[in-house]
Amino acid sequence: MLQTLSILLPVFALIAAGFASRKLNLLGPNSASELSRFVIWLALPALLFDIMAHTSWQTLWHVEFIVAYLVGTLGVFFVVILWRRWQGAPLTCASIDGVAGAYSNTGYVGFPLLFLIFGASSQVPTIIATIIVVCILFALALVLIESDLKADTILPVRIVHALIAVLKNPLVFAPIMGFLFSLTGWRLPQGAETFLDLLGAAASPAALISLGLFLADAMQRSTHSSQMMRRIALQLTFLKLIVQPLIVAWLVLGVFKMDTEWAYMAILLAALPTGTGPYMLAEFYKRDALITAQTILFTTVLSLFSLTLILLLMGYQPPGLA
Repeated sequence: MLQTLSILLPVFALIAAGFASRKLNLLGPNSASELSRFVIWLALPALLFDIMAHTSWQTLWHVEFIVAYLVGTLGVFFVVILWRRWQGAPLTCASIDGVAGAYSNTGYVGFPLLFLIFGASSQVPTIIATIIVVCILFALALVLIESDLKADTILPVRIVHALIAVLKNPLVFAPIMGFLFSLTGWRLPQGAETFLDLLGAAASPAALISLGLFLADAMQRSTHSSQMMRRIALQLTFLKLIVQPLIVAWLVLGVFKMDTEWAYMAILLAALPTGTGPYMLAEFYKRDALITAQTILFTTVLSLFSLTLILLLMGYQPPGLA
């Protein structure tokens, strides 16, 4: 078990470094948001563009993987919405909670973690998962939220506004532009390649440090939360870390019987902790973000153990120890 745990430690050590830096005031109160902006607007888009610029559409077209990951993600999303609506939550709050229960942190944790385990072969499935989470899941949430807040607007207009908001996201725009560039058959100039390599290499460590900074602030806020909010966050954590990967595992291993490596990558991507996207959504629409912040905190901490267990069940051994 310690050997399997060792593959996760570099990832969580970077998160811990960001957490400690904030707790010790080595980095200020705005550091989490500023570093996150660097990751979202510069480093991660550079990485996504670079990968997609060298990837053909045939490489991305893994129907079974797409269906399995999509069903696992949207299944949890809609279950949470129905459950929270049954509890009396407004559609806007229920949609944000739905995203919190289904939004895998593919950008901040997925890329570095799966690269450590599977190497470069993990980049394409991680991009597919990122597109599903950032484009489809976020777009659905935005349509539902806009429908709740602008009930007097006709549905097509709400959908158009939601799609525009999604396409303006650099994590969506960058891979789309990279994919379009790959269709031209051109090659990037060496200077551009070096620029993207340098900037993209900063994405993983900066993202993990930023997540640690965010968790330090989230922990401080969570101490003032009510018992009911904490209970909802724990229920969302159970759905995210246990139910979602179980759904995906059933589909990739039992229904589709996919290639083993791709199946394992799909399960791990589904088992990732909640990303910061739903928190930004709650902040943008000026909704109480305590449940979302606690869900991110709980899933990130507990995923160290749940991901270790999944790797053990997969029979994974770190290179050189197998």
